[in-house]
Formats: sequence, structure tokens, C-alpha cells
Amino acid sequence: MNQSTDAQAVFIRPYGQADAADTLAIFLAAVTETAAADYSPEQIQAWGRPEARDLPTWHASMQERNSYVATVDGEPAGFSDVNPAGYIDMLFVAPRYQRQGVARQLIGRVEVHPRQAQLTELIADVSITARPFFERHGFTVEVEQHPVMGGVSLTNYKMKKKLLDSAVCLSGQLVCHTQDQANTVRDHLPLHLALTRAEPGCRSFNVTPTSDPLVWQVEECFEHTAAFKAHPAGQR
Repeated sequence: MNQSTDAQAVFIRPYGQADAADTLAIFLAAVTETAAADYSPEQIQAWGRPEARDLPTWHASMQERNSYVATVDGEPAGFSDVNPAGYIDMLFVAPRYQRQGVARQLIGRVEVHPRQAQLTELIADVSITARPFFERHGFTVEVEQHPVMGGVSLTNYKMKKKLLDSAVCLSGQLVCHTQDQANTVRDHLPLHLALTRAEPGCRSFNVTPTSDPLVWQVEECFEHTAAFKAHPAGQR
């Protein structure tokens, strides 16, 4: 991604029950529109199965994993998840938000927990459409697969990413002492996100408000120690 595509601030936050309808809609739009370039109408119908989807089941499934929602200007733009074993079940971006840095920030965010848990790899079953994106972010194809859904054969790929590299991923909190300080953080956050994400070696950088209006959750991941130390926050 170049700097211009990330200039529109992408915010990542934990998934909540209120996100069920939006994330399901994003999934169906991504499958029926974005993936339609690589799969037949019959395959799209078997994969999406809109008539078989219901919100309670969808929400329960999302809660089983560490799930995250990406927003742009307050609007849900994409979502992803990862389970405790390092398996990424879903990563989807709404068609209107393609190529705006949404998927990049999501994949960076879902890597944080597995790295902190010292897992050795990430695993995903990846569509033809998503394969180039995952390859750009360090995943390699283990095997081509042909799962059957609703009696229809599809093609996807078992992909893995080794986590035994020199990446630096940290999480912490930014604590403001006054509401004026918190307001300053909020007002300058979009620019700070864009500039930090454009720094060489930055994989992901997310600042999320918490239930305390004076506290922000910070998650950052850099390619290696040198990139982290070059970042102003790493010079401490």
C-alpha cells in the first residue's frame, strides 16, 4: 500500500454484538462482488449461502475467536479474526473500501495475539481472490484444496506464515491525565495513524479508545528492531 491509500484513517476495534449485521453484510458483499471475478455464479452461491445465514449463529461464531472490525469514518469497512491456535478463519473487506489499507491493518492486528503467545505460525484457508494479498504479507501456499460446499467444488489454498522472525509487536495503553489531553489525542489521531503506518517497516499501528475516556489501547508491530527503534515511540 502506498501512503495515499492509508491517508484515510482505518481504525481497528474488537468485535461486539452490535457488529453482527454489518460484518455479515460485508462477508456477503465481498463473496458475491469481489470474489465473483474468480469464482462462477454457482460457486459464489454455494459459498455465500445468504438464505442459510442468520445473525444469532453468525454472532456466536464470531465470539468464538478473537475478532476485530475495521472502520473508516465510523463506518464498518472490514473484519477479521484469529483463534488461539493461530488460525485465521475470515478476513473480508467491503467492496467500496478495497485498496484503502483496511486488509493490511486487519492482518497486522490479528498477528499480535499469536506473536505474544509465542506461536510459531499462522494458518488460513485462502480464496483465489485473497491469495495475492496473503502472499504479500508473508504467507506461502502449502497445498491447493477443493472443498465441496452444497455439492459444489471450490478452489482455495492452505497457506501458512512463519512467525519466527525478528518482528517487534507490542501492546500497551496511552493514558491521558485530563479531558483536554484526550481531546487532543482524538483530534490528531487520524494524522498520527497515517504517518506512523507510512513509516518504513511498520506492519500495523492501531490506537483504540477504551471504556475509560482518558485511556487508549495501543497495538503496534514493526518488521524488525531497527524499524521499531527508528519510530519515535521506540526511542525511549
